[in-house]
Amino acid sequence: MRFIGDLEDSRQAKNFSAYLLVKGIETQVDELEEGKRCEIWVKDEDQCDTALADFKAFQLNPSDSKYSEAVQQAQVLMRAEEKKRQQAQKRMVKVSGGVLPKRKPLTIGIIVVCALVGLLTSFGDGLGNGERARVKYDDPVYRALQFVCLSEAGLEKELQSWSGSNPNDDISLRLASIRRGQIWRLFTNVFIHYGIFHLIFNMVWFFQFGTLIENRYGTSKFLALLLATAIFSSLLQGIVPGSVGGSVPFLTAGGYWISAFGGMSGVVYGLFGFIWMKSTYDPNFGYRLSQSTIIILMGWMFFCMLPVEMRAGIGFGSNVANWAHGVGLIVGLISGYATSVIRR
Repeated sequence: MRFIGDLEDSRQAKNFSAYLLVKGIETQVDELEEGKRCEIWVKDEDQCDTALADFKAFQLNPSDSKYSEAVQQAQVLMRAEEKKRQQAQKRMVKVSGGVLPKRKPLTIGIIVVCALVGLLTSFGDGLGNGERARVKYDDPVYRALQFVCLSEAGLEKELQSWSGSNPNDDISLRLASIRRGQIWRLFTNVFIHYGIFHLIFNMVWFFQFGTLIENRYGTSKFLALLLATAIFSSLLQGIVPGSVGGSVPFLTAGGYWISAFGGMSGVVYGLFGFIWMKSTYDPNFGYRLSQSTIIILMGWMFFCMLPVEMRAGIGFGSNVANWAHGVGLIVGLISGYATSVIRR
């Protein structure tokens, strides 16, 4: 900040300060000697030469109407700047003093539900394909939440009107439970997790992204985004043939024809994609996604796409619902980009 001169008339000082503000030059007016003298300071020293030239011109003709007319224009600019400042404050999250921002109920509620389902299903203990298919697949909670679940009698009834060669890859059969009116199966499998690590990994990311979106846009819009990502990611994972990474149903020891996939990761990638697009294309979003977060999540996604044999060599040979990851991400990207364009 640099001093450029002083004036004896405080009204003239305010008119000149307003004139400079309209030109994009911010000043500070200090009244001295009980308003008899006013010092004028320019805040940006790079603008000092321009302001000094304007000050000399003002001294030659302080009654010029352009100075008094600038007062109203300056007031409009200051009101607009104050409005921007208030909006920015609303978007800020205060964490000083150990006070966490208020969490919204849907994010916390879903985390609680996932934890309860994990406890009721023993976190997937004994679940898996092939030799690992055990009695846990016949758990009532697991059966109630999976994408498709038919009793042996129900499967035989479906097969009476079916003429294909491989029921495991037939889309109509995979949608049998949903066609029977069990619509909840389109999204409830996201509550099932296979192991504590699987649950914790998903919940950590879900908590971060979910809190941000729910606090920013409200519970109803957040719920709509959750349902969209959960339904589309589960649907594609459930109907894609096993030869290209789909989840193939099989007959359990207890006589149930059931699919075996789940987890919140498809939803997490949907929330990640939504925030990625909003932070890139919506200047009013108020949050910037870090490059490290993008690298971690995209790197993990492509790592999971590697063949099971390659991943098994480094200790991660579990089957992964890659279609759920990819489709969830695409739904989030489209939602974030579309709402940003509409807002503009």
